[in-house]
Amino acid sequence: MAWSFQIKAVARPRLIMRVAQIFDQQMLEIERFDLTREGSVATIHISVECDEPVARRVHAKLYRLADLAHVDLLDQARPAPVVGEPAALGSPVYLDPLGPQP
Repeated sequence: MAWSFQIKAVARPRLIMRVAQIFDQQMLEIERFDLTREGSVATIHISVECDEPVARRVHAKLYRLADLAHVDLLDQARPAPVVGEPAALGSPVYLDPLGPQP
């Protein structure tokens, strides 16, 4: 099954290496990798072929990385969501390191 990860992170050295290492640890081949940087925020889109439990494991492991602000996990087999519906299995607001901290 095809899964897509949309990652927002603080643009810092070795960010790409740390993100790619998570996929490498799970023995996944990255089908697509796009990086866009706007100021100090990097947006990374990664597509892989794997089972749902592996995709959810990678999603959880990505949150352990420093400097990651938000990670969305999208199932590419499902149709695009209707406007106003949640777009993905995203992160809770309280895990946003770029936002205000309690």
